[in-house]
Amino acid sequence: MMTNNLDYRASILIAIASASVIVMFFFPAIPQDRFYHEFADQREMLGIKHFFNVVSNLPFILVGLFGVKTLLSVDRSKIVDVILPSYMLFFSSVALLGSGSIYYHLDPNNRTLIWDRLPMTLAFMSFFSVIVGEYISKEVASKLLYPLLLTGLASVLYWHYTESQGHGDLRLYGLVQFLPLLLMPLILVMYKPRFTHGRAYWIFLGLYGVAKAFEVADSPVYHWLYGISGHTLKHLLAALGCYVFLRQIAERQRLF
Repeated sequence: MMTNNLDYRASILIAIASASVIVMFFFPAIPQDRFYHEFADQREMLGIKHFFNVVSNLPFILVGLFGVKTLLSVDRSKIVDVILPSYMLFFSSVALLGSGSIYYHLDPNNRTLIWDRLPMTLAFMSFFSVIVGEYISKEVASKLLYPLLLTGLASVLYWHYTESQGHGDLRLYGLVQFLPLLLMPLILVMYKPRFTHGRAYWIFLGLYGVAKAFEVADSPVYHWLYGISGHTLKHLLAALGCYVFLRQIAERQRLF
């Protein structure tokens, strides 16, 4: 009975992932919006262009580095030891994301954007691997990690190549970013948590969802909040979500 139940849940996830990939090919190529780089907050302070969009990335670097440090000394009962590379890659990628995003926001354009998106996809894929390892199967997660990372990197490199050829295509990058966001809540609902403090994952996903909403509403938020842009808040909220995940690791206890 348990095996059938596991097969049933896995079938749902595989069906959704397969359908998403198929549907992607029915959409025409999606080029990068030419207005994407025109952020609401253009202010320069202390000689730093786009000051707040730049410095709001510092929490990523701090959380990422502290996460790596924590994992090197954490009680192994608080993680799934087999997927330690997934945890390490996530926090390493978060630190690199902060650095890449700083580089991008100092001079926003497609050439610098690739250094923002590459570590972002590594963070997405390694975090998804953590969820799979903690909730479904540590063996499956371990085998999936590197194919997931390669897929994430390929999605950014493909976008960058197609942009350089004058016909940019964000479809694969969009799939890599949003398909895990669709699958992870289903995994959290259908499978039993291996650790306490599982609600932290919902907080993480909620903060990231709000962060994306602020990103879309960059300019209106900038005017509503009298100088705090939606994109700046996106950075801060997403970094806070990463910190919530880190705190969960430090505080939780193993259930089985």
